[in-house]
Amino acid sequence: MTTLARPIDPMYPTNRAIIIMTLLVSTGAAGSSLYLGETLFPAIHQGFIAGIAIFFAWAISRELDPDSEYAAFLPALICIPLLLIAQEPGFLTSLFVLLLLRIVNRTTGQPAGSLDSAALLLLAGWLVSGGFWLAGPAALAAFILDLRLKEPDFHQIWFAAVLLIGLVAYAAFFGITLPPLPLPVSSWLLIWMLAAPLLFSSVLFRKDQTLSVGDRTKEPLDRGRVQAARLLGLSVVMVAIATGGVGAFVLLLPLWASLVGLGVSGCIMWVVRGSRARMYI
Repeated sequence: MTTLARPIDPMYPTNRAIIIMTLLVSTGAAGSSLYLGETLFPAIHQGFIAGIAIFFAWAISRELDPDSEYAAFLPALICIPLLLIAQEPGFLTSLFVLLLLRIVNRTTGQPAGSLDSAALLLLAGWLVSGGFWLAGPAALAAFILDLRLKEPDFHQIWFAAVLLIGLVAYAAFFGITLPPLPLPVSSWLLIWMLAAPLLFSSVLFRKDQTLSVGDRTKEPLDRGRVQAARLLGLSVVMVAIATGGVGAFVLLLPLWASLVGLGVSGCIMWVVRGSRARMYI
């Protein structure tokens, strides 16, 4: 039914670790909510949201940098304290981003199936109708990239056409008003927004070949596709926060944490490699 699903085998150490981490964070968040006076069901909801945010930060990181399986835990750790101030990260937006990246980078080794592309199309439509207008252009970019990159998937042209027609029709009937840039120059949010590209550049400009292989094919991943997915994810965060402010930052918290966490890990590796190189001179 789908070519992009990546089963989580609990026998694999890092998979088992993220499962345990997710359960601990969920339980801790729910318990804290109950301690602070919440009733049972709101506390369970808060625990679910916290756990799913941690998991998506890890999963998105695995798509952005497939070779760095241990570095993917740093974004999950970054999410934990931020959940105290951003308590409602977007579940559907995180799922949308995950599917968006997988269609472009093909970490499973196979092109998206019709069901996968339809799921992205429907998610984009739902999010646009809910006010997250950037989902439409982002999904359209993913379809076009899948058409243009190595081993193009030509059936994506139909999904791109349907999405484009839908966006034009939605804009004609309901209108899409783009908000002005809401960030003053000295805003803390602007600093947080700029942290993503500044730190993630250590991953973007890394010259190492991609060593990971597709889950289903066991063939090496295409570096061009991996890089395209990275640029798309970074662009979504930058444009969304620049036009949507705090609300967009909260919705995309797992993606932002992934970019920053992987960037910090990349900077650390760069320093370590530099130190080792100087030792041999």
